[in-house]
Amino acid sequence: MERKIVHVIGTGTIGEPLIGLLCDYQHQLGIDEVTFHKNSATKYDRSKVINLLHRGARLAVDNDKINDFKKIKIDSDLRTEDAIERATVVVDCTPKGIGKDNKLKYYQKFTKHVKGFLAQGSENGFGKKYARGINDSALSSDDKFIQIVSCNTHNISCLTKTIAFINNGHILKNGNFLC
Repeated sequence: MERKIVHVIGTGTIGEPLIGLLCDYQHQLGIDEVTFHKNSATKYDRSKVINLLHRGARLAVDNDKINDFKKIKIDSDLRTEDAIERATVVVDCTPKGIGKDNKLKYYQKFTKHVKGFLAQGSENGFGKKYARGINDSALSSDDKFIQIVSCNTHNISCLTKTIAFINNGHILKNGNFLC
């Protein structure tokens, strides 16, 4: 039986809470393991990383940063590429532009091993754009790279669908949105 491993790259505004939620609801979601990648070893982020480790996540770091993490008394048990290769799904929560760089540097090497790669809304060109409940039918089992559109796009799409598409017809001719 194949293990279900979710690997999250990035521990910022999106990544940290996602890793925590995946850990907290791991069994209910049918996830066997949660791993995450942290790029920089800073004293400022030390408590955040330790909290995620205590919640059950496993840390992956780049080979050249192992000693940086040891200096702040954090041991990782996975290396970046190993964590990606063994993952079922990789969720890239890095800042704008880094996800596309990661796709070229790492992800494309592991498309045979990983079922899917997800990136956040500002990663234009990462993969097929997806908004839950809006374009579900656009996804296919062949899609490996998915860009989850932004929260604003999700919300505007839901509102537009609700008020402008009635009984399979559309009544909206034009719209301007301010977020």
